[in-house]
Amino acid sequence: MHERRRRPVSSAQPVRGAQRLWHPRVWGTVVGAAGATVFVMVNRGALPEPWPTVALCAWVVALLAYVFLVFGRPRALGEMDEVGPRSGLVYLGSVVGMLVTIRLGYVLLPDSRVEDLRPAVIVIAVGLHFLPFSAAFHTPMFMRLGVMMTALGAAGLGLGWTWDERAAAASAVVTGVLMLVAIAGDAVDPDLAPTSAGTHP
Repeated sequence: MHERRRRPVSSAQPVRGAQRLWHPRVWGTVVGAAGATVFVMVNRGALPEPWPTVALCAWVVALLAYVFLVFGRPRALGEMDEVGPRSGLVYLGSVVGMLVTIRLGYVLLPDSRVEDLRPAVIVIAVGLHFLPFSAAFHTPMFMRLGVMMTALGAAGLGLGWTWDERAAAASAVVTGVLMLVAIAGDAVDPDLAPTSAGTHP
């Protein structure tokens, strides 16, 4: 299927995200950034020293990059393609599937391991729920984000089960930092850069 491409609003006047807070590529990042922050803050305390401090420093750097690139750096904000009539159902189904996956993970894990491995299960579920968004909302970042999170969660679950249970918390912390990096990186997508001709190729 040919992927429709986003067009810059204006090739001559890039704007800061803070000036277009209502644009989907601006306000739409806030939930993801908040979730990434929760992953880091809730789970870094389970790590051995000095990793909680390292995690906090990494989060601060990633958060500052996110704030600058999404809200402070001038860029051409794309005119988002209209989503299909079923996109709302895709979103609802993905959220329900995420909650079911989390619950199923808790049921399948032994009671004695649920608390320690819970972070990795949540990372997997959240990652999987992003995958359908890529096609439904014409945003490739969701596919990259979903694959990355699912892989990190699976690694954390596997290592936490077979080696050290703190690996599950570590996978959630790494996921949170990388989520911020991915969201910030999407704000410098070259497909949305201004062009001298005033149109997108």
